[in-house]
Amino acid sequence: MKLTLIILSSLIIIALAYFIYLGFKSHNGSPYGLRNSKLSPCTSKPNCICTEYPEDKSHFTEAFNYSETNTDSIVQSIRASIKQTGGEIINAEKINNKSTYISANYTSALFRYVDDFEVRIDTQKKRIHMRSASRVGHSDMGANLKRIQAFTKMLSQQIQISRRD
Repeated sequence: MKLTLIILSSLIIIALAYFIYLGFKSHNGSPYGLRNSKLSPCTSKPNCICTEYPEDKSHFTEAFNYSETNTDSIVQSIRASIKQTGGEIINAEKINNKSTYISANYTSALFRYVDDFEVRIDTQKKRIHMRSASRVGHSDMGANLKRIQAFTKMLSQQIQISRRD
């Protein structure tokens, strides 16, 4: 009985140490950024959601359209929505006349895991693309999809958006 308790306690301590290590490890790195003027595709791990690649069904959710004509107003609304959903803006830049890119970090309360959140505003098609990905671990237990949903809900309270082309 005593040996079982020692083994069980040791396994719990090792597991906790591993999760704490992953939390520290997630602080290294940065968002993937743009590739060929699009958000980067997700890796094969189930810890990422992106609106740019509909052929990647396991990582895909729809982007949305906006009707606002003032790009600066869109950027301000996106920045505010990120902050209101617990994110920290890392970078916001106009890439060219066609696109604006915003990156942010979200940090989990437990173990302090850092996740990346990226937005690309396609000003020609009036479309907002998003990518949310965990930096460490294999699965995210649906956290990135929930983050995109929370962000979308918050943004829809500030500007008119739709999921229809």
